[in-house]
Amino acid sequence: MKAKPAGKLRKRIPWLILILAIGIFIWHSSSTAFLQDDSYITYRYARNIVRGQGPVFNPNERVEGYTNFLWMMFIATFGILGLPFSAIIPLSQIIGVICGIGVMVLFFLLVRRHTCGPPSLASLAVLILAFNGAFAYWCVSGMETGLFTLFLAAAFFTYLTRSTSRNLLLTSSLLGLSALTRPEGALFMAIFALHFIIRSIDKSYPFMKSLKRFGLLVLPFILLVAPLYIWRLNYYGYLFPNTFYAKTGISISYIKTGLQYLANFYKAYGLWGIAFIVPLILAIIRKRLSPASPLFLAVLILAVQALYVVSVGGDVLRIYRFFVPVLIMFYFLFTEGIWLLPVGRPVQTLLMLAIMPLTFWGILAQPRSVRADIIRNQALENGLVAKMSTTGRWLNQHLNKDDWFACTTIGAVSYFSDRNMIDMLGLTDAVIAHNPENILSSRWHWKERNYNTRHVLERNPAYIYFSTGVKPSAEAERALFLRPRFRLGYFACPITMQQGNRLYSEIIYKAKPGADTLPTEPVARPSGFINDYLDGINFLRLGPDTAIACFRRTAEKSPRDFAYPYEWLGRIYLDAGKTDIAIGYFQDALTRNDWCITSHTSLASIYIKRGELGKAAYHLRKVNLYAPDYYAGYVNLAATAARLNNYAEAETVTTQAINRFPKIPGLRLRLAYVLMQSGKLDKAEAVLHEFLIRNPQERNALGMLKEIHQRRAHLGRNPKTSNKGQ
Repeated sequence: MKAKPAGKLRKRIPWLILILAIGIFIWHSSSTAFLQDDSYITYRYARNIVRGQGPVFNPNERVEGYTNFLWMMFIATFGILGLPFSAIIPLSQIIGVICGIGVMVLFFLLVRRHTCGPPSLASLAVLILAFNGAFAYWCVSGMETGLFTLFLAAAFFTYLTRSTSRNLLLTSSLLGLSALTRPEGALFMAIFALHFIIRSIDKSYPFMKSLKRFGLLVLPFILLVAPLYIWRLNYYGYLFPNTFYAKTGISISYIKTGLQYLANFYKAYGLWGIAFIVPLILAIIRKRLSPASPLFLAVLILAVQALYVVSVGGDVLRIYRFFVPVLIMFYFLFTEGIWLLPVGRPVQTLLMLAIMPLTFWGILAQPRSVRADIIRNQALENGLVAKMSTTGRWLNQHLNKDDWFACTTIGAVSYFSDRNMIDMLGLTDAVIAHNPENILSSRWHWKERNYNTRHVLERNPAYIYFSTGVKPSAEAERALFLRPRFRLGYFACPITMQQGNRLYSEIIYKAKPGADTLPTEPVARPSGFINDYLDGINFLRLGPDTAIACFRRTAEKSPRDFAYPYEWLGRIYLDAGKTDIAIGYFQDALTRNDWCITSHTSLASIYIKRGELGKAAYHLRKVNLYAPDYYAGYVNLAATAARLNNYAEAETVTTQAINRFPKIPGLRLRLAYVLMQSGKLDKAEAVLHEFLIRNPQERNALGMLKEIHQRRAHLGRNPKTSNKGQ
């Protein structure tokens, strides 16, 4: 009679483990919540579908710059139904988490059905998956990874459950849906087909029966996926997505980075490969690796996936995204290997429990644990999206509908700008993807290596934006400096934006008047000067001496019109307190390019400290002329003009700043102060009263108002006669 409650408890334990695992996964997802910048590419395509422009990045340009057709259409459907994208974007994250929960349930059922361990404890494998940071990280990212993984998990489950005609049809359909979600779905279809053939040969099934069943496995897949390829060829003009042509290529460099990516994953989550090798050996010894065994399919999937990852050079995004779709096969093999160990159940169970914290922290990853890397990457990605979205909103306000801008990090900035954008890496640009240049000396930093600077410049973008500010990191950015149209026609322009209550400054390369008339040729040869320039910027964090050497080499090698190395040298010497040397370099920069804003602002600050206010005002006027969206330029010029008793200029400049930056309340206080100093007390008082309507307790405003009243009392005049010239 006492055994019945114990038996019921044993039956409930797996389900309790599943509930606990889902709770851990939800917590893990919420703690790592972020939006990947690349997800905004999909949102932009989906928004254009909702607007009736079709699946395009720029209106009237048919380029397939996405690799997640079904996910994109899924998101667009919500927009067509009337849901705003402000709600669709967080909803896509929620759907990703729901997909992750679905994967866990399927993994639970898969393990329960096929484990060689005790049924009540085998479901501990689901807890290990829940503790995997990469799984939670990518499910909540806003990307298609969760949906793709769910389709594959369902295909794994149906294929391994029973080899019936119905299950083969269902497996094929699920693989077809996965291929519509990600192109790699076709790879998994090929793996399943290969496994089916191997299993049929091993079992010596009749040929015609095997052929019929093979047709059931592949036909629904073809019927689902073939229309997409036919439509793609007709609509976009190419058989594969544009990103395939922009990113793929076989080279030693790709193989090296792919091997490193593979090694890092198995080091972080696979105990340096032990999680794959030991279960494989044990399965062979225990004769559990026959082609009909689920372990055989797991090994085949992991092996082919590893070859694919190496061949494509790994992933440009961090945290092992390419392995998330096969994690259930990885942990199935891993945990089954533990149950095959020739030790007692208590030891096996303790090993399973010990793996959970190792999985959560990923402490074998170097130089940081996976958990630390996730937290760091989450903060970096959130910061990047915040910066790019702020810049995008600024571009939306400062570009006309027909204007273009160019960029290399294209997600949030393209979505929030909602303007025509040239993707300098070619992911959403067919010309760059299919006709790349090769004008830069071979030195690769980014995985996206295609560029075509002639094409970019001939489209006359009003702005060219590097995600790293002034620093040209990508090949597409560095190659621009080889062409005279960019060196002479664009300049590093500081702009000021508002992010909440905080002012935020950024550098963006802006076209000068007449830039479109400048020649794109000849290309600067040799091109190595731009690599020295990049080294100089990067070495600044290591100390000035190495950076100085790099910038001096840049100055020796570069065309005479390339002024920026002189500007950097000036900044380094100014920071070191060697002001006279710094002045010389800033002046050298300006003789080569008078649009060097940093040189003008630096010289102005030097002259202000020396009391040479006339010289300072000269340089600050240049800053305002060339960079009219730079807040500090107005403030500094107004203050300098006031010190020169040129209150008319100070008033004009401050008024211009208010018109340019209407949301910065402090500018009105500055204007009131200038008016008060110039004796225009009525105007100053009017500005202060207007300011105090919105900020009634602002102490500085109240103090100035009190001072105005005191001045009037001191003068002993009627207010109307005490403001001459007003």
